[in-house]
Amino acid sequence: MTDLKASPRRASTLGITAIVMFLAVFTAVSLALPHQAAAQLFENPPLLLRLFGVKKRETPPQQGGARIIQVPSGGKGQGYTGPSLGPNGPVMPRIIKAPEPALQIKPKNDDAKVVLVIGDAWGGSLAAGLNVAFADTPTVKIEAAAVEGSGLADRSKLDWPQKLTDRLAAKDAPNAVVVMLGPADRAPIQADGQEAEFRGATWETVYRARAQALIVAARSRNIPLFWVGLVPTADFDQTTDLAYLDELIRQENTDNLGVYVDVWNAFADATGSFAASGPDVEGQVRKLRLSDGSGFTKSGSRKLAFFVEQEIRKWLESGAPGIVLPTNSGSGLVVSLADPEADVDEGLAANGPPPVPKEGTALHAVIVEGKPIHPVNGRVDDLRVIR
Repeated sequence: MTDLKASPRRASTLGITAIVMFLAVFTAVSLALPHQAAAQLFENPPLLLRLFGVKKRETPPQQGGARIIQVPSGGKGQGYTGPSLGPNGPVMPRIIKAPEPALQIKPKNDDAKVVLVIGDAWGGSLAAGLNVAFADTPTVKIEAAAVEGSGLADRSKLDWPQKLTDRLAAKDAPNAVVVMLGPADRAPIQADGQEAEFRGATWETVYRARAQALIVAARSRNIPLFWVGLVPTADFDQTTDLAYLDELIRQENTDNLGVYVDVWNAFADATGSFAASGPDVEGQVRKLRLSDGSGFTKSGSRKLAFFVEQEIRKWLESGAPGIVLPTNSGSGLVVSLADPEADVDEGLAANGPPPVPKEGTALHAVIVEGKPIHPVNGRVDDLRVIR
């Protein structure tokens, strides 16, 4: 009886011993195998291990963990770096833009026309845009002489009429002058030892006189002056004041033979207010103004220069110098050509014959040689018979 009772107990002991040995052998084999093979073994465990609770490993779905993403070569163009891994998974890919090539200015001819650009920070942006506009033109050289924060109201920092007069008296005087200033002129003016408030009657009289003196400094030397108007800013009050100054500038240039270049609407929205973005010179919508709501981006500077560039090229193509204003030997302002009190016998131009247009230009062919203007195909004044 003792042997019969001991048999089940012995069988149970042998079974447990066999299982322990199997687990020991399985563990030793899994440790001996390479990592990838051992991982595959646990992916699909044997039946005996499943009886002891070792289940088949399930691959969890990828929600925010790290993933390896292979990017096709050339799929995103040059500069694509692919996704980068952050603490919460891959982040959006970044596009690394290549740096813009440096401006290449062609060498200028020895007899190149020198265009002097004066003004404040806006004048400096204008000069930068003109450098781009005439970079491939060897017959035109841009000379930037803008000073940030300068203007006509406060002459303690810089007296522009006197500065321009001295520059034009130099041996290497420029052939044309471009002006853009105004934001710093929203300030009182010192006149006759007293302070004249901005927009007051005295202030306007003095400001007009200084603007006229700047124009006459160039025109009296038979040099054309292009005065670029003002533009709106993000500050509403400043924009209102700049519109007032812009009208004064326009009137003084009209009365004194300066060339006023209107650029207000080019940097404004449909209501005439500030617009940070807009079409560039190629028609692409780009950011034109800086984040400060006043300055110009590179695209804005180029667009600003576009309008005065057209006027400069017209002057270069005509070959005719500017009209000389009458000089005034006494004190006071120069008499306007539109002055109703001027006598018909008063000389309004310098003595001597009028300037002769440059040979080879269209103006020379018409005025000096007496040749007709070539008709333009399809234009309304083209009277040639179409056969």
